[in-house]
Amino acid sequence: MIASLNRFVTFLWRLTNGRIGIALALNVLASFTEGVSLFLLIPLIATIDAGRSGNAIDIPVIGDLMQRFQPSLGLLLVGFVLLIAVQGTLIRSKTVYLTTVMHHAIDRLRQAFFVRAGNAQWEVLQQTRVSDLSNMLTVETGRVQIAAANLMSLLQALILLATYLVMALLVSWQMALFAAVIGLVMFAALYPIRRQATRFGQDVGQMFREQNRTLLEFLTGIRVAKSFLIEDAYAKRFWQRLTLIRRSTLRYTRISTLGTFSFQVMSAIAAAAFIWVAVEVAQLDFGRLIVLLLIFLRLAPRFGAIQESIQNLLSNLPAFDSFREQTTMFAEAAEPKGKRSEAAPPFTDEVRLEGLSLSYPGAAKPALDDVSLSIKFGRITALIGPSGSGKSTIADLVMGLLRPTTGRITVDGVEITDRNRRAWRGSVAFVPQEAFLLHDTIAANLRIALPDASDDLLWSVLDQAKALPFVEQLSDGLQTVVGERGTRLSGGERQRIALARALLRKPKLLILDEATSALDWENQQMIAADIAAMRGKVTILTVAHRPSMIRFADDMIAIENGRCVESGTFAALAADPNSRLAAMLRGEGTEV
Repeated sequence: MIASLNRFVTFLWRLTNGRIGIALALNVLASFTEGVSLFLLIPLIATIDAGRSGNAIDIPVIGDLMQRFQPSLGLLLVGFVLLIAVQGTLIRSKTVYLTTVMHHAIDRLRQAFFVRAGNAQWEVLQQTRVSDLSNMLTVETGRVQIAAANLMSLLQALILLATYLVMALLVSWQMALFAAVIGLVMFAALYPIRRQATRFGQDVGQMFREQNRTLLEFLTGIRVAKSFLIEDAYAKRFWQRLTLIRRSTLRYTRISTLGTFSFQVMSAIAAAAFIWVAVEVAQLDFGRLIVLLLIFLRLAPRFGAIQESIQNLLSNLPAFDSFREQTTMFAEAAEPKGKRSEAAPPFTDEVRLEGLSLSYPGAAKPALDDVSLSIKFGRITALIGPSGSGKSTIADLVMGLLRPTTGRITVDGVEITDRNRRAWRGSVAFVPQEAFLLHDTIAANLRIALPDASDDLLWSVLDQAKALPFVEQLSDGLQTVVGERGTRLSGGERQRIALARALLRKPKLLILDEATSALDWENQQMIAADIAAMRGKVTILTVAHRPSMIRFADDMIAIENGRCVESGTFAALAADPNSRLAAMLRGEGTEV
């Protein structure tokens, strides 16, 4: 716990650039003024008591000041009010300043995590659930913010505790020591509850992650859920997650409130013991007794505040540990960006994969094993093979998303390495099977590829992707909002928008990964004709199963079980009755 708390304090100091220290200084000043305002009660009580009994106050320091200056009752009352006003101003300033600093710091925290996750290598992101990233950016960072607030409350309580103990020492060191011992005993007695708070914090983080996973699975697959009539099953799972969190929270609430109850009872016993010792043992005079009681009444809640702050801090601190682990993991897996001056290879000849192998962590066998192939400039190359054979993995490697375990990729003889991989990716356009569209206009979705593209250029690429007719029929045209993930468009329309977006980039290499799977055969034929017309202008790598999307290819490469088992021109392989291509065409009922 101590090590984790130390890391958290250091982290907050760095995150706020030390400005949290200013908030702490304001806290100290506010606590000091509160102590002084309470300390003014001593001469006030002494003045009133002296007027009745004629006895002057004999408390060290305070008694000397009273005898030297002999302030009037009115002056003491005015000073008391002014100090309370100063204290209120300081508390308000501290609260506003701390809120500003912490909100800015948490925003920086979320932004840093967002950037590090986005800059992580693709193979690491592939192994991370989207729901876990969402939970980290919302729930866990919120808990980190609560932990920071708990830490500041703890520090404030400790400062006030120290202030009141110093005051008590001036009045009676014996009673101050007695009060400190009582407080430490009470604090030690509640250790089991603080230990439960740590366990709760660890458990609740995992439960929130599971809840978010269930929620995101349902929302992203709601169409499938409704088609299979499993809405109730998801609702049941979600209710189970809510029930686990509720029961755990209630169990922790029962334990923590038991601690509060126990502390109140112990405080009452301690107050009674304090008064008895002060009167019967220490035999304090009335003035000192009243001041010490006032101090004790302020002191006892500080012990309670410390206990409550520590409980809440311990229940939320695991979120910081989880956040730190995730952030460190993404930082260590950051994708090298190379130098800004590093340019992509020109690509005028070929892209070669030489002895390429790729193994995922924990996998029983490699995804790719000793693959060697060539993608010629200006030609159309098709990858065929059964599902799971490694075709999409090859596409990700050629695009520069993945790094090979062994072997290398060269463009015109220049090896693609960490220095130029991002630059090379910038010259490649990719159209996936599931078109990714923002909940925004068609124009905004297209301009992801080229932010300053003119409307005329947008209409041109829409025409090239055979999306022009349906976009023209929309009442808002380019300004039509496509809905969440493009749900206002059909699957084929979404893919045509994605294809137009890729063409807008004017890529050196266009990769189509089952990019026309949702289109009807007529549109497939038209897009196939358009793709064929790009021969010599854009190099194309297409991953497809249907003959309509490979018949226009110049070169064919067959992949099975992560290996390249066949390659050649379309004509040559189609003419060979024993080739994989011929078998595929026969299976589709297509004449060669």
